[in-house]
Amino acid sequence: MNAKELREKINDYCEAYDSLYGNLVKPINEMLMNIDADISEKTANQILENLKLFHEGDKYIADCHLDESNNFIEDGIEALKKGNLADGALQIFGAGLNFASFSSKAVTHKNINPHGMINERFKLIKNSLD
Repeated sequence: MNAKELREKINDYCEAYDSLYGNLVKPINEMLMNIDADISEKTANQILENLKLFHEGDKYIADCHLDESNNFIEDGIEALKKGNLADGALQIFGAGLNFASFSSKAVTHKNINPHGMINERFKLIKNSLD
């Protein structure tokens, strides 16, 4: 599937599995669809799974954000390595937004070290692109 088809499927899942998480995903997904932003099939599938699992009560929203952050950082690094600067930048930005959402939600319920986790991500980006 191409990026447009994947994003359309994400929108369909947002409607089929209506939830707080879907309401967060859909407007951003639509913005990215409108500018023809790339998305990997792996990342799209993770989002689809998260939409379903969150709706069914089987996944915590912070963990959905962390999954997205992890996938977007991986996709962003790959896009930048291939010289696709625009999509790489969008994906790294998305990774940061999702990490911020994860840490703001998880820190009240889990014993996490968000500063240590963000430091690991900074190092990953820097080391992957040097």
